[in-house]
Amino acid sequence: MISSDITLWIFSRATREESVEQRHAEVMERMTGFGTPLGFAGLELPPAPEFESRVIASYRVKPSIRGLKCEGNYLYRGGHFLYEDNAKFDDSLRYGFKVTNKAIDYRAVLHEQFPKVIEAFRGYRAFCSYGSYLSAYQDGSPDGQLIIDANGYFVQNNPVYNRLREDKSIDIDGRNNIYTLRPAQYWDAELCRRALGYGPEGVMARLQGQVPRVERLMGGVYTVLNDDPVMSYKDFVAMNEQIKPVLGLI
Repeated sequence: MISSDITLWIFSRATREESVEQRHAEVMERMTGFGTPLGFAGLELPPAPEFESRVIASYRVKPSIRGLKCEGNYLYRGGHFLYEDNAKFDDSLRYGFKVTNKAIDYRAVLHEQFPKVIEAFRGYRAFCSYGSYLSAYQDGSPDGQLIIDANGYFVQNNPVYNRLREDKSIDIDGRNNIYTLRPAQYWDAELCRRALGYGPEGVMARLQGQVPRVERLMGGVYTVLNDDPVMSYKDFVAMNEQIKPVLGLI
């Protein structure tokens, strides 16, 4: 199975100390510091979004490249809204495109532009999602096909992942856990310590020379584990099976 849908996710821990207006103004200014495909230089910038009666406010940026989509979300900053130490309480920025889009160089995005966006958004974690591979891997699919039972529910045949789901203290692939490795990702120092038990330097020491790219970014570490535009699900699983033990992950 080979997928063609690429989603780039960047997350930042929302905080009341920084208003949405302040946050949005800074993000827009920093994102205009570079151009296509992911940068906002020369684009029409949206104003800070309104929450109305919701706890999430969204905005969209229209890139100049056809087929590339970009959307951002902010969490409500009101004083009565209770924050939790969970990835559900993050601000986020998301891009979507087809890996077959000839106007977008997938490898160049991973190696050159994605780190710029992470830094501009001040992310604490970020990753490249390759099609439905994440869901298939977490559900224990052997071939990348999501299995649905007679009642229309996804079959979750992954004992390790299911055990993690039962522990409410674990924010799977969130603020204190790394379960799934992606083609490219960023972890800040706090996430490294909480999820791995060691810092970005430890990630560097373990992966240097083993993967296409591993480097310090801001206070954390950015890695490219597979930059093949036609990465198969088999390759995705093999990437996780090979590198997770190196990092001490289950």
